[in-house]
Amino acid sequence: KFRPCIDLHNGQVKQIVGSTLKDTTTTTSNSTEKDDTAATTTKENFVTDKPASEYAKLYQRDDLVGGHVIKLGPGNDDAALSALGAYPNGLQIG
Repeated sequence: KFRPCIDLHNGQVKQIVGSTLKDTTTTTSNSTEKDDTAATTTKENFVTDKPASEYAKLYQRDDLVGGHVIKLGPGNDDAALSALGAYPNGLQIG
């Protein structure tokens, strides 16, 4: 059975080559440093300007249930909540 998925990265719906997504934050005993080179190595297969809620509405229209919203890193809470709100009881956050 097909299970729809909405992947979010930096608040956008994206499909990322999984092995290229890296944690860009390094924690040491005294500080947290951001590694800007990691962001440039992430490879994207697909990026859209459409909001996550639009994809959720499509899934609802097509009666696709049991889907999930994946938050790939920080900055995705608003987009994830918009998708859940657009398709109540049709998606879960993973």
